Amino acid sequence: MTALKRRKKRIPRLSFTKYRDIGWYVSYREPSTGQPRKHRFGLVPREQAEIAYHGWIADHLQGKTPPPVKDERPSRRKVDFGVMPEAVTLAQPGAMAGQSGQVSAGSGVASGSLVHVASGLLKHEEARVRKFGEARRQGSIHPEVLAQRKQFLTDFLEFLNSRNGRGAVGRMKLGDLTMADVEEYNRATVKGGYSNDGVIKRLQVVKNLIDRAGRPEFGGQVLAWNWDSRDMLHGVPTKPRTLPTVNQLTLVLNQCSSREKALVWMAVGLGFGQNDLATIRVGQIDEKSYDLRRGKTGIERYGETPPMVWKWVKQYLKENKRGNGELLFATRKGMPIVHEKADSIQLWWYSLRKSLGDEGETLGGFYTLRHLGATEYGSRFGCSISEIKRWLGHGASSQMADVYMRPVSPENREVVEYVREGLATGKLTTPKKKSEVRG
Repeated sequence: MTALKRRKKRIPRLSFTKYRDIGWYVSYREPSTGQPRKHRFGLVPREQAEIAYHGWIADHLQGKTPPPVKDERPSRRKVDFGVMPEAVTLAQPGAMAGQSGQVSAGSGVASGSLVHVASGLLKHEEARVRKFGEARRQGSIHPEVLAQRKQFLTDFLEFLNSRNGRGAVGRMKLGDLTMADVEEYNRATVKGGYSNDGVIKRLQVVKNLIDRAGRPEFGGQVLAWNWDSRDMLHGVPTKPRTLPTVNQLTLVLNQCSSREKALVWMAVGLGFGQNDLATIRVGQIDEKSYDLRRGKTGIERYGETPPMVWKWVKQYLKENKRGNGELLFATRKGMPIVHEKADSIQLWWYSLRKSLGDEGETLGGFYTLRHLGATEYGSRFGCSISEIKRWLGHGASSQMADVYMRPVSPENREVVEYVREGLATGKLTTPKKKSEVRG
């Protein structure tokens, strides 16, 4: 018997990813061809996904593998611009029009067409992008926001091409855009399982495209129908924030080095996210206080350093010498731990979650530590909106107050008291079974 025949048949496992809002899925090889395939169950509750998965796996093991579920979300392929020259693409908006704003003859794209307007919109968006780590200025956007809006715009134009024919967006003007087009696009995004926030952002990009068409270089086009009168469908509601349990937090800390414990406790005790941890420098934090201007919003952040935070920062600096003014955390090559699209904190956290097995499956991303810290800080006696604003490093609103400045829910009481005592004393003790956390 050959090694191939002795090999145990692999049973595909149920997996989950937020990438492209795929949700629950299973990866396998097609029995007849051996080609890798992916069967998606979508962004559904885990219980529902498991029921569908067990039914799928039963058929798969009997040789009756169901065909992959077709992705019914708006296409993310490159927009088909018909006869438009290859050099003129949506990713190169400046190439589509000259200084006068007119599209060159023979390009196959009509002046004032939706593609022409979209290119002008992207050119404007690119001018608003701020450099990585640069303080936020009024009207500026992060590079990731530009990439996201470019993708949303491409999705919408590709959707119009699928409805109106190849290269339609190079001919269609604003007057050709119907309410039915926008409403159907809205339905497609909802049917694709996007979150309510994702649906709103996609439609906002469409509205930006419509408003942009009113500029002189595009002919001062006006929408022929009332945008606010359209039928609006909403996406999947935002899931409530889930905080880690005491057991999960303990398991995480048991697998952390002094460097990683410093990252964890700065996230919990100071509310630092990945970008904050990547920009803080030696000298901006000591045993008594910390003072950091948050690059994302330009809002000053300062306060007292909790004993637990300083304990691990001090231990980390003892093991890793850093000069005054140098980045507190850096990669082996001396780069910030978060730069451009590289996020070493996220990679480490996902690997850690995977190593925790079942406990790691219900543990949120690294940002959940910031939510935990904000819940603990906001529930302190006498905490005000201005204090939680300074602690978080961005503008506070009544909505934020409703999220964090409230009595701690019973299911989170144990972990909140656990970290509160640890931050204040620098020591972790076995949590009490009966506790009271003042809201």
